[in-house]
Amino acid sequence: MTLEFQNELGDIRSVSTQPRAKTTPVKPLLTGDLAPFFSITGAATNWRASVFGQKLPEGATSLLDLVSVRPLVVSFYCPCWGRYARPYLESLVRLNQTLIDVDAELVVFSNESPGILNRQVGGLDFRVAYDADSTVAQRFGVYNEDYPVWERVSGISEEAFTPALYVIGQDRRISYHFLDENFDRTLDTKAISDAVDTLNQVHHATY
Repeated sequence: MTLEFQNELGDIRSVSTQPRAKTTPVKPLLTGDLAPFFSITGAATNWRASVFGQKLPEGATSLLDLVSVRPLVVSFYCPCWGRYARPYLESLVRLNQTLIDVDAELVVFSNESPGILNRQVGGLDFRVAYDADSTVAQRFGVYNEDYPVWERVSGISEEAFTPALYVIGQDRRISYHFLDENFDRTLDTKAISDAVDTLNQVHHATY
């Protein structure tokens, strides 16, 4: 694009500009990848997520703390997913009951505050953390402002994460992943449970 500017003497100067290049698309993490570090701070209905800082704030729980106790299942959720949103959240509620039975913990990152979500859908009995700046979602590769979901999925007009779920072991390796980039799949509870069982067997064999 060429723009013309006229100064106070009447001289016209042409300036060529280039459109801002998009960054390389963020690639979602997959099975075998190392889960990125994060921490959550707060209380049951008001967790907040962060990824920066060497020193954790008082009361913070980190990825390392969580996976040291039991397998961790991380998922992402956006209320702005339209018709997809409520069924996905309900599937997480059902999944959490299975995870309790197989001794795993579910942590869900959302672009909406946990307090508002709890008021909208009732009490959630798993940890929901507000990923205010989408930093955790970016680290997992399920959010990129240069390649927004609303550009490729009809019915979504806001900044949103890609639906995703990860099962993470004590070594921070992802042992199972679920991605729904086209918003046309459902969670496979059995596959998730099997991945947790395998991690628990390894953990028990080690100790």
